[in-house]
Amino acid sequence: MMKKRFVPAIVVLLLATPAVFAQTKTYSLPDVWQAVLQHYPSLKAKKEAIEIQELQKELIRQGFLPNVAVQAQQTYGSAQNLPGSFFPLPGIYTTTGSNKPSDVGAAGANLNTSALVQWNFLEFGRQQKKITAADAAIQVSNRLLKQEEWNLLSAATRLYFSTLANSAALEVARADTRRFSGLLELVQAQASAGLRPGADTLLLKASLLQSKAAEHDYRSNIRTRRVQLGALMGDSSATLSVDTTLFHRFQPTTVGTTEALQNHPYIQVMNARIEAAEAEKEVVKKEVYPSISLLAGVGLKGSGMGTDGTLTKGFAAPWQNASGTWLAGVGLTWNFSSLYQNKTRRALADRVIATAKAEKDVAQIGIQSQYAAALSGWEEQRLKLEAASASRNASREAYELYEVRYQSGLLSLIELLQLQKTLQEAEKAYVTAVTAYWNELLNQAETLGDPSLLLTVIKP
Repeated sequence: MMKKRFVPAIVVLLLATPAVFAQTKTYSLPDVWQAVLQHYPSLKAKKEAIEIQELQKELIRQGFLPNVAVQAQQTYGSAQNLPGSFFPLPGIYTTTGSNKPSDVGAAGANLNTSALVQWNFLEFGRQQKKITAADAAIQVSNRLLKQEEWNLLSAATRLYFSTLANSAALEVARADTRRFSGLLELVQAQASAGLRPGADTLLLKASLLQSKAAEHDYRSNIRTRRVQLGALMGDSSATLSVDTTLFHRFQPTTVGTTEALQNHPYIQVMNARIEAAEAEKEVVKKEVYPSISLLAGVGLKGSGMGTDGTLTKGFAAPWQNASGTWLAGVGLTWNFSSLYQNKTRRALADRVIATAKAEKDVAQIGIQSQYAAALSGWEEQRLKLEAASASRNASREAYELYEVRYQSGLLSLIELLQLQKTLQEAEKAYVTAVTAYWNELLNQAETLGDPSLLLTVIKP
């Protein structure tokens, strides 16, 4: 009977085991970056924009091919329209016909077909410049993709370290809870023996509850960051965990040099836009030149009216009274109005280039100032972190000594709680200093345009 009861329990345990293991999945910082780059949909949109530009370039390439147009019609109408009734362009009908006297009620068939080949073999480099402009547009789309990757990695990295900071603060709150719980057990035992007043128990309970409330706040913050990080990674927040040991593993150094500022994704986008604007200007310059074409065509015409003026009303009569024609030659197309308009277009292109260069200069000044501020802030935070670490260590040692004195009855609970508060503030200040230190490193990596530079300051 006992075996039958244990079997369902074992089955339930085995089924629940994968879920338990799924909740312990831990992501390192590079793992988070890889997941974000693989799953976030905005990157797909940027990649589709690149494909669009590639197709635009292919359309320009196809402009080198000759144009072939084929038209055919067979009509049936009054005799005056039989020699005409051909539409050389869609929707345009020509009805010039014969002025020979004919029976008004007479009608007949008419046949017109043609095939024309036109090859613009000489455009004085216009098509090649368009291809160059298309390449520049593709480069802009590529740079925008890199910029989007940088934005996502920066956002994911900040969420990652925000999770680490809240996890470290949670550990401080847990340490406070453990200390308060231990003291409460001691005080309750001493109060039961009449060695301590009962008010001490109430005071410790209040401090313990405050510490537990702080734990709940930090847990809420961690869950929020996990949900936001999971949205970027395409992973469920229930199965997402981060490497909390990373928070305390760092080298006391900067993440890069000023030479890397030119490689910032935003600067690269500005450079690509300048190149694209210059390529568009070259296209505008070529618009003043003509196009020279090779022309060739064949045609077939037939009419129900014979050369003697007699009319055959049969619908197939034009095929029995048809003649073929052909044509070959060279054509020149020159839009003279563009000679004047091109000056305005070139001036407009110059303004676009000047605007793009000015925006790049503004971006460079902003990034350089941000990097200088990040370096200055990092140096101050490094010194602050050293002081916070020393203060935390001293507070821990002092509290341990005074806790022994309290247990020996040489110190009041109020005095010990004041020391506990001092230790708590010192530990919180240390976590805040480490968080600020990482933020300055993040600022440096972001101004350099490469969040992966953070890996150079992480201890193995």
